Amino acid sequence: MKKWMVSITLLTAVFALVMSPAMATEKPIKLGAMFISSGIVGGYGKHADQAIRLAVEEINESGGILGRKLEALFENTKLKKDITLSIAERFVNQEKVDFLMGPTSSGIAMGLTEFAKKNKKILIATQAAADSLTGAKFHPYIFSTLSNAMMHSRSGAYLMSTKPFKKYMCIAPNYSYGHSSWEMFKTKLLELRPDVEIVGELFPKFFAKDFSPYIKQIQEAKPDAVWSPLWGGDAVNFIKQALPTGIFDKITFAFPCAGALEVLVPMGKDMPDGVYVSSRYFFTTPESGMNNRFVKSYYEKYKEYPDYMAGETYAGVYFIKAAVERAGTTDTEALIKAIEREPLAWETPEGWKIMRGEDHSVVEDCLWGKTSFNKQYGFSIPSNFVSIQGENICRTPEELKAINRK
Repeated sequence: MKKWMVSITLLTAVFALVMSPAMATEKPIKLGAMFISSGIVGGYGKHADQAIRLAVEEINESGGILGRKLEALFENTKLKKDITLSIAERFVNQEKVDFLMGPTSSGIAMGLTEFAKKNKKILIATQAAADSLTGAKFHPYIFSTLSNAMMHSRSGAYLMSTKPFKKYMCIAPNYSYGHSSWEMFKTKLLELRPDVEIVGELFPKFFAKDFSPYIKQIQEAKPDAVWSPLWGGDAVNFIKQALPTGIFDKITFAFPCAGALEVLVPMGKDMPDGVYVSSRYFFTTPESGMNNRFVKSYYEKYKEYPDYMAGETYAGVYFIKAAVERAGTTDTEALIKAIEREPLAWETPEGWKIMRGEDHSVVEDCLWGKTSFNKQYGFSIPSNFVSIQGENICRTPEELKAINRK
């Protein structure tokens, strides 16, 4: 299988080089990307922008896609639904893009996916992680190239079910993601370990300033372990406020999003050791040629390591390349048909991803590790990882059948 994939890669590269002279005259393939790139979560758009520019540069330098140049347009959604839809309207009707990519927020993605469906334009989700995008809201024009919230919640349950903990509680942001993450984790955990006890659940508001009342409630409940899908600034603020209490020495925490550099870098040496964290991409693994080249190129170009939003968005651009090369065209319906014909595998910095046709979701493993300060980088990052297999955390055959595909 490896020899076969290498052969295909080499043939594709040779074909691209032969076709490269036509790039000057062929109509370019256009991608319209829209992410939040301002405000306190603006890093998501910044990393997406940087990753797309790097991928586009690499692809064009190697001959483009089917001999055609790839172009990308970028816009800031400002985390607003009306602005996002206005951008999408312009991308499709004026710029005539072939693909849409984004957004960051799953809430905004609900409106954008309906736009893609109505306009029959392929939308590639590389950051919005709501499982409903390829579940309850599924349609043929949406493709999710990242492991979604359901997969990470289930992976956390598989990991923690192997530990001796009996009493669990959660602290999660008080909006759809926080509640669904806890519900999916709890459901799978109780399925795997019916002997565990749920001793509490806390839902502070998103972007809360003061976590002290919640920290006190956790201490009073005395759980063995806490599921905490706090992310970004919320995770940083919670950890910093909880550190003086010594809570991390007495209770085990599992953060499905705190393996992101947006948490680990600002925490620096203060990040407690031994906390379970996950991320959709860790730049330190795998030890592969593609990942090594990506990290090196990204760091040289932008003077920072790629966070998961960069790794996932970079992978999304290469999904376009793999899909178009399989279909032999950018025609939307032909692309969908080609991808759904059989699973599509393509190489990314985090390893090989497999897009399956039944729900347009990827099958891939989720990594977990324990935090440990790394002197080389100046921040904490796991030195060893546990890989939860993709087949165990994706939708089951029964769940696939339940998807309402109209």
